[in-house]
Amino acid sequence: MRSFFLGFLTGVLLMLIAGVASLVVIGHALAVSDALVRSDAIVAISGDAGPRTATAVGLWKQGLAPLLIFSGASLDPDSVSSAEIMKREAVRMGVPAEAILVEPLSATTEENAKRTAQLMGERGLHTAILVTSPYHQRRASVLFERAFAPLGLVFRNHPADDPTWDPDRWFLHEPSRTLTLVELAKLGAALVFSSARPIPVAGVP
Repeated sequence: MRSFFLGFLTGVLLMLIAGVASLVVIGHALAVSDALVRSDAIVAISGDAGPRTATAVGLWKQGLAPLLIFSGASLDPDSVSSAEIMKREAVRMGVPAEAILVEPLSATTEENAKRTAQLMGERGLHTAILVTSPYHQRRASVLFERAFAPLGLVFRNHPADDPTWDPDRWFLHEPSRTLTLVELAKLGAALVFSSARPIPVAGVP
């Protein structure tokens, strides 16, 4: 009997370990990251703007690109765009205004991708470093790849330094847990549906 219970407890423990390991794998799969090389621009998309802006500015100060691009519409129709707010914060942090481009119209990640691709194409830019929140990086990567590839543009992923979200511990507390589960659902929808819903952006087929 004792051996039965020991075996049972061992099995439960192994299942718990496997379950936790799977959750950690999910966290790291979302926070996809690439080795960085000098690029034409650093693109940061709005959302959790503080960490994203700070990370983008940090990369710019390292000399990884001469130009910052902030993309995102306003959350308040009576306010300036989120991208403009990010620009102002970057300027406050020491980036010259002339080293920043603003894309102020995108209301979704899919629009961020298409409108940024259009802007880069118009400016003759070919390579970028993509910065967003770590839990959002995988979905952004999928959508930016779809928008960039037809125009011959390439990018590398670099998740923002976000102290509120840890890929190893996201499932232990709120709001990190709910945020991640919602993001997983959005990623699934992006993988299944987004390619069939083109966004009408002028100059981009």
